[in-house]
Amino acid sequence: MYLEGIITIDPSQLTEIKKVKPTKAFKKFFHHLTLGVISDKEERETFTAVAILQQLNATFRSLKINNIIKISHDDIDFYHDKDGKENDLKHALDKYEIEVNDAMSIHFKQLKLVLEHEDFDFKYLIEIEINRDHKIGVFPLVIKISGLFKELESGNPNKTISQATSSQLKFDQFKEKKTSRFDYFLNKIKLELKKQVETDDIQSFIKNKHVLPKQKVNTKEDIRYNTKRGGIYGGYHGFDDYLFYSLIWSDIMHHNNNIVITDSYYENDSGEDIGYAKELEVSNDAFNSESNNDLTDSVTFEEDPLSINEPPTDESSNWFDFNSWGGDSDSNGFDFSSSPCSNCSSCSSCASCGGD
Repeated sequence: MYLEGIITIDPSQLTEIKKVKPTKAFKKFFHHLTLGVISDKEERETFTAVAILQQLNATFRSLKINNIIKISHDDIDFYHDKDGKENDLKHALDKYEIEVNDAMSIHFKQLKLVLEHEDFDFKYLIEIEINRDHKIGVFPLVIKISGLFKELESGNPNKTISQATSSQLKFDQFKEKKTSRFDYFLNKIKLELKKQVETDDIQSFIKNKHVLPKQKVNTKEDIRYNTKRGGIYGGYHGFDDYLFYSLIWSDIMHHNNNIVITDSYYENDSGEDIGYAKELEVSNDAFNSESNNDLTDSVTFEEDPLSINEPPTDESSNWFDFNSWGGDSDSNGFDFSSSPCSNCSSCSSCASCGGD
C-alpha cells in the first residue's frame, strides 16, 4: 500500500493551435483526401524548456526539495543520479542549461524530472512531466507524487503492517492519518507552484494504491523492476526497502482479520493498472499471491471514477462533424457544408446529381 498524488498545471502562457494528422482510420482517409484540411488539433505551449525548469527549480528549492534523480529531454538523459547524491537539484539544472542549446530549449517535445524527498511520515518520489504539444483542454504539466510510509523502511515491516491492519478500526485510522498528512504535503506544493508559476488552473487528486503481486515476494531479491513504468518500480537508488513493503502488504493483510478496503486502486508487481474497487475484502484470493488465480476470476474491478487531465468531450459533435475536425469548407475547393444539390428538395429526383 502507498499513496499517489497527481497535480496537473495549466500555465498562463500563450499557446498556438496546430493541426495534426488524425489517428482514427476514417479521419485519416479524409485527412489525405483533403490534403490536410481535415485534421485533429493540438495546443502547443510557447514556454521554453529552460524557462519552465527555472520556475520549477524555484518551487521545489523553496520547499527544501533539493534531491534530483533524473532529468530527461526527449528521452535523452542529461543527468541521472544512481548513487543517491544529496542537494544536487541546482547542479543538475545548471548542467542542463549549459548543455542544451537554444533550438533544443524551444523545440522540445517532452521534459521529465524525477526528484526524491522525505519527511517524518513519507519517502516521496516526485515525477514531473512537461509536454509542449498536447490535446486541447489537457494540462501540459503533470506532477505525480508517490508517498511511501517512512516507518516501514527499517525494522520488521511484517510486524508493523500486521499491527496497522489488525482490525478494521486500526486500518481505517492508519489510512485516514496518512492520507491527511499526504494531502497537506500536496497542498504545500500547489501553493508554492502558484507563487512561482503563473497558472490558469491547478488541480490535484489522491489515490490509495495497493499492489497485488503475481508471485509471492519473500525478500528484496524477488523484486522485479519496471524501468519503463517508472515510479516506485523504476529501480531508483534508495527505494528498494519501500517497494519491498508495498509488495508484501497485500499478503499480510490477506492472512489477518477480514478487513474491507474502500475506494482504492490496484496494480500488479510491475506497476500495471488492474483497476479500481469501491469495496474489496482482503480475504479475497486477489490478495493471496500463492493462489495463482486469475484476478478476473476472483473480483470484478471497475474503471477509474476520476477523470484526470482528460480532454473535454463535446457531446454535441459526432464522428461525421467536419467542423469539429478543423476543416474549412472553402479550402481546396471542398464544400462539405451543403449537398451537391442544395437547391433540390430530394436528391433522388435531381438528374444533375445522378438521380432517377
